[in-house]
Amino acid sequence: MQKKNDFNKYEQQAMERINSLIAEECGGSQQRFSEKTGINKGSISQYTNGKNVPSNFTAKKIADAFNLNPAWVMGFDVPMKPKNEQTNYYVDNETAQIAQEIFDNKDLRILFDAARDAKPQDLKMAADMLKRFKETNPDG
Repeated sequence: MQKKNDFNKYEQQAMERINSLIAEECGGSQQRFSEKTGINKGSISQYTNGKNVPSNFTAKKIADAFNLNPAWVMGFDVPMKPKNEQTNYYVDNETAQIAQEIFDNKDLRILFDAARDAKPQDLKMAADMLKRFKETNPDG
């Protein structure tokens, strides 16, 4: 097992990012992080104490649990959020889900055919408008 100072820049960043996720997304609870990711608490403790770094497989589990880019979890200098294949932008999970629903619905897709090069904020605004419409028109 390596000592903390034997880790390279990316491995150190990976450990820091896991600590951040635990603090920010799980209220500081390693138990909650374990439940959300399916990673045992012993491994999490090793990551947070700088005794070990996650494997590629473990980084993928963490990324999937928090909708993150696995390479970001591994400490690489890449965008934190995964790229949405439909929009070609990095978006949050809720926006990606709405985009997928629109893509799957032929009637709604017509609305977005002319907006293929829309920016993320435009997609978010359209998604918010659709949510509001759905809230005021539950049968529509």
